[in-house]
Amino acid sequence: MFRLLLTTSLIALTAPAFADTIIGQARVDTVTIYPGQTTVARDITLTLPAGRHDIIVPGLPRNLDPQGLRLSAPDGVQIGAVNLARDRLPVTPDQDRPEVIAARAEVERLEGVLRDRDAAIAEIRLRVQAANDQIAFLQSLSQASAGETLTASTIADIRALAQMVGTETLAVKQQAFAAEQEAQTAERARNDDVEALEDARQALAALLAPEDQGSVLTFTLNAAEAQEVTITASAIEGFATWSPVYDLRLTTGADPQLIMDRSVVVSQSTGQDWLDVKLVLSTARPGEQTAPSEVYSYPRRIIPEEELERERMMSDAVGSLQRSLAPAPMVMAEESAPFKATADFSGATVTYSYPGTVDIRNGVEDLRLPLDTLEFDARVWAEAAPISDSIAYRVAEFTNSTDEVLLPGQVLIYTDGTMIGFDQLPLLAAGADIEMGFGPLDGIRLTRAIPNRTEGDAGVFSSANQFKESAVIGIENLTGQDWDVLLRDAVPYSEQDDLKVTVEATPPVTRTDRDGQRGILEWDLTVPAGTKQEVRLDYTLKWPNGYVLR
Repeated sequence: MFRLLLTTSLIALTAPAFADTIIGQARVDTVTIYPGQTTVARDITLTLPAGRHDIIVPGLPRNLDPQGLRLSAPDGVQIGAVNLARDRLPVTPDQDRPEVIAARAEVERLEGVLRDRDAAIAEIRLRVQAANDQIAFLQSLSQASAGETLTASTIADIRALAQMVGTETLAVKQQAFAAEQEAQTAERARNDDVEALEDARQALAALLAPEDQGSVLTFTLNAAEAQEVTITASAIEGFATWSPVYDLRLTTGADPQLIMDRSVVVSQSTGQDWLDVKLVLSTARPGEQTAPSEVYSYPRRIIPEEELERERMMSDAVGSLQRSLAPAPMVMAEESAPFKATADFSGATVTYSYPGTVDIRNGVEDLRLPLDTLEFDARVWAEAAPISDSIAYRVAEFTNSTDEVLLPGQVLIYTDGTMIGFDQLPLLAAGADIEMGFGPLDGIRLTRAIPNRTEGDAGVFSSANQFKESAVIGIENLTGQDWDVLLRDAVPYSEQDDLKVTVEATPPVTRTDRDGQRGILEWDLTVPAGTKQEVRLDYTLKWPNGYVLR
């Protein structure tokens, strides 16, 4: 069981007066990202003798906040005073610790290996040079002997000379080639030796702890017995953010299905890379208000009407004087308010633990990590708004049948394997329904004509005025399949008793004022493939004389 320790706490330790100094290394283990904040948990694994120890942990981020730093230790280990310093490592008198001695010995061993490797490569190169010199000698010998052979010898002697020079030259060139290959192999091995030596030097430098190390954590602890322990240092660090993204894939047919591939997009600029870490994503908002606001009352008073009138007159006089003295106002272009996306989680907190471990490098934007895949049953229909559109659009409805909230995020939409476009998924509670568009249906064509519009008196002796309009809506299905069509149109509505609105439609309207939207009419229609259906809509507005329709 772990105990949480505040950075300012001090626990009395029952240990000897003398303590050894141990330099530990912190490795990022778990990262928890909230909206606008990040908690990073680092593991510090130490091999401890029994007793009291001073622990120094260099290499932490420079901007680490000491207020949010917490340490936890397992049973049998007590943590005492904790300090977080920046830029300069405390002096460590013990430079002959076993780990330092071992690191120095490793550096010296690898330096010897590199020297031996260089000597071996030089010896091989000498063999290559000797072979090249021998080849040059044979070539010069053959040239000097050729003139004498041509004048004093037979053809057989010439052939014997050429064969001897060729054989010897070939043998020497083969020796040179083999030596060159051996030299190249040795040089490649030398590169590995150089890398191993550099790693050993860096390990020694880390143990010796140079001064410029960003933030340095120091603390004391007391171990009841010799053991290997892991101390967890948790801190609130720099900026990181995450957001969900979705791919929605609709398959139509007799049994429509909707497949949702969920991913998260993560970015961080904390100043350090997160390598091989466990990732937790949370919608909790620890940086925001945690308690309700105060409620304040204010006094009211009464004053005589004469005093109120004097105050008003005085205020008008001062305002007139200020306007007369003020310069002419400058006309400024009106600025539109910046668009700001917000999400209301309504107090619901969702936490995702990403499976496995991930690498998230500092400054890398929009690292996409797959989360999971969800499947939903869908209901699909065509939706038509001929007052604005010339074609219908495919719409699907599904229910969040999971046990969790689907968070707001960008959606990439596919229909039957074809990418349609982008949309935004709103916050969707468990069990809630949602309708989303899944692209145009070019084969369902819409028309809306107004054959009759009259305006004027109902009659010479009438006291009422009226406005009457008729619309003929056509829906033509050229898709090759039957479609259920939700037709939506609009008529004016009145909020005055003296302005009367009457509506007639053929076929009759299925729904009016859907979701409180007054004046909105809807029809549930079935349009078979290859057919055309018409809807006639008439509405009349009547009002008394002496009024004007607006």
